[in-house]
Order: sequence, then C-alpha cells, then structure tokens
Amino acid sequence: MNSIKFRLFVYYCAISFVIFGILGVFLYFSLEDIVLKSIDNALMTKAKAIATLISEDEGINFKFSDEILKEYSKHSKHYFQIIQGQKIIEKSESLKGESLPILKEVKTVTFKNEPVRIVPFSFKINNKQFTIECAQDIDDKIDLLQTYLGILSIAIVVAIILSAFGGLIVVNAMLKPLKKISLTISKLSESNLSKSHIDENVANELKPLAIAFNKTFARLDNVFNKQKQFVADVSHELKTPLSVILMETEMALRKQRKIDDYINTIDQIKNSALHMKNIIDTLLKLISIENTKLLEKKTCDIKEIIKKSIFLSKQQLDKRNIDLKINGETFFIEADETLITEVFLNLIDNSIKYNKEFGIIDINIDASKKIVEIIDSGIGIEKEALDKIFDKFYRADPSRSKTIEGLGLGLSLVKEILELHKSKIKVESKPNIGTKVTIYF
Repeated sequence: MNSIKFRLFVYYCAISFVIFGILGVFLYFSLEDIVLKSIDNALMTKAKAIATLISEDEGINFKFSDEILKEYSKHSKHYFQIIQGQKIIEKSESLKGESLPILKEVKTVTFKNEPVRIVPFSFKINNKQFTIECAQDIDDKIDLLQTYLGILSIAIVVAIILSAFGGLIVVNAMLKPLKKISLTISKLSESNLSKSHIDENVANELKPLAIAFNKTFARLDNVFNKQKQFVADVSHELKTPLSVILMETEMALRKQRKIDDYINTIDQIKNSALHMKNIIDTLLKLISIENTKLLEKKTCDIKEIIKKSIFLSKQQLDKRNIDLKINGETFFIEADETLITEVFLNLIDNSIKYNKEFGIIDINIDASKKIVEIIDSGIGIEKEALDKIFDKFYRADPSRSKTIEGLGLGLSLVKEILELHKSKIKVESKPNIGTKVTIYF
C-alpha cells in the first residue's frame, strides 16, 4: 500500500510540475511579448515621426525640432540613425560617433554592452530609399522580465509544494477505502469468512471491487461450510461400517466359537468393508469428475444409452414389479458415453428404489428440445428438501427411506457429470404422488 501511495504521490507531483511549468513558460513569454511589442510600437511611432521631418528640397534636409533632439541628447539611451542605401547619412547625438548595425527587421542587439532594441522603418522620397532605425536601451525591461521570471519560478515551486501536499491528502483519501479492504482481507481466516464484510458505501470506482470481494467471501464461506459438512458426513458414513467391523471382531475374539459363527462374523465384516469400499469408490469418482476437464466425447444415441441403463437395472425392476416405458424419438449428443450412462443408471436406480411396489416409470424423450424426463410414481420428496437433494450424503426423509440402500451420493454425481457436459437437471416432486426429473442437454 505504501508503494502505491508513493507512486501516486510521485505521479501527482510530476503532473503538477508539468502543468505549472507549462503555465509558467506561457506567462513569461506572454509578458515578454507584451513588453517587446510595446517598445516596438513606440520606436516605430518615433521612426515615422522622424521620417516626416526629412525633405529633399535642394538636397536632403532634416528639420529636427529641439524637442526631438533633446530626447536623443548625448547622455540619452534612445538612438536613431538615417540610412540611404547602405550609407548612414544622419544619426542622433546619443550615438557619440558610433553606429547601430544596419538591420532589415526588428531585433535586440548588444550595443555598448547593453541590450538595445532596434526597429527599422523604410520609406521612399522621390524614388530614393531611406531607412530610419530607432533604438532604445532595454536593460531595465530585461531586468524587469528577469525579476518576473524569478518571482514566477518561486511561485511555481510554492504552488507545486502546496499541490504536492494537497495531492498527498487526495491520495490518502483515495487509498483509505483500499486500506480498509486490505485490512479486512488480512484478517481473513476460515473461521471468520461469514463475518467478514467490506463496506460497499465507497466511491463509485471502488464499489464493484467491494461487491466482488463480498461475493467472493460468501462463496468461500459456502465452500468451507460444504467442505466441513462433507468431512462430517464422510466420517458419519464410515463410522457405522467401522463400528460393525470392530464389534464383530471383538465378539469373535472373546471366546472360542463354532465355525459357522466365524463364517457369519467374516461375512458381516466383508459386507461392512464392501460398503466402505463403495463409499470410497463413489467419492473418488466424484473428485475425479470435479477435477477433470477432459472428456472422451463422441456422438451418442440418447435412447440407446437409456436402454442400456434399463438393461443394467432389469433385475431391480423385476424385483419391485415396476413397469417402465420409453416414449418419444431419439436425439444425438456429443458426450462421454460412460459418464452419461452413469447419469441414467443413478436416476433410474432412484426411481426404482423410491417407487412403490407395482409402480410406474415413464421416460419421455423430446428430440426437438433435447430434453429427457424421468417420471415415477414413488414416495416423492418434500418441497423444503428439493434444494438439498444434490448435496453429498443427503437423503430426503430418512425416516421413510431408512430401509432403502444407498449412500446419498448419486444425485451429486449426476449433477457434476451434467455440469461437466454443460447440461442442467431439474427435479419436481410431490409427496406420495411421485417425482419428475428433467435433463436439459
């Protein structure tokens, strides 16, 4: 944060320096232009006035008045000289025998070690070319400009310093919300994510950042809560078969038993171990699906996949005397056939397990919309449980389904696979009437 503040401060000072520097240069040259133009206009006026006093009656005559001659007296710093062609034919007493350089344009030159402004004025009399150069020592004007430049430079430095302090205040005000955000983030931990909140009542430029952080905290909190719940659920699910294994082992070791008792004990341990293996295999499958981005996609006939899933579930269907029908024409999708088969196996398995004896399952295929519906006449799901059925290890209404085998991982697996295929699933259900599952490919 200090590094950002320093950089912003440096940028602010640099920009202030450039702005005030340009302004100072503009003001100085503007004043210089005004001063020089004022001198030039005055000298041009004097040159024109002197031109009116020149006549060529029987030779060149100069009718200079005492007033004019007084201004160009010996000790004056005002000068003039009259040039015909390239020859100086008259000059003021103030030149003291010296001559000004002959110029064709207005210029400042060094004369007698002083800056002198010379303005030439050309005119004709009887087709003869004359030039009058009026000049003036501008040392005092140069001193004025240099004094102004010094004062202006000091003013610019003071303005930059004041602007820098103002910039520091502005930078601090700008970074204050960022400091709060940084402080909140630095205090984050797994335990206080739900309590961490960045004030969204900030400048409009920072509001999207604050909102984004708050949404991220909420998502992270949700992920951590699900992770904790997942660990707790896994522990709970594995605890029962482990308890059975320990109990059966202890019972077998307490005293000598018959061979049949040992066989029963080993059988119980085997069933519990298989149950644990089933849980672990399913969890590994879920983790694999969540982490993978690679699918072995190919063109799949959706009806053939459903028929294959029904064939694998035939024993369960016959055992529960459930009537299953497929309606509608097929359609084709680009998908991983093994994973999509897993989806229908899980959904058909649920429709069988939670159905009634001699129940019905209808699988409707809508080729135009690429939709598959699985409708059963089972025990249904309570409305408040519908949002939780995709959570790992969740089983709706355990009291009604406690005799039904299952891990509560099937729908989690289904959802992960469908999301990987950019497809959606929707579940609608009414208790004691049945459930409708819709898949949108």
